[in-house]
Amino acid sequence: MSNSSRLPDYYTIREAAAILDRDVSQICRYVRAGLLPAVDLGHQWVIRQADVRKFTPPPRGNPNFLRDNAG
Repeated sequence: MSNSSRLPDYYTIREAAAILDRDVSQICRYVRAGLLPAVDLGHQWVIRQADVRKFTPPPRGNPNFLRDNAG
């Protein structure tokens, strides 16, 4: 995958979304929630490739629904 952020060792939000098979808006929510560290370059956010590789997204779906109906 090309690194259009032009920074070695970093992915753009869009690239991270493609790698993690999530929507761009979901990646932004992970960043805002502090689950996925990112750097604001002023015109775009970038995420270290190592952080993307080790990130395990939470399960899909509403966590409140899953917790309330688990058993």
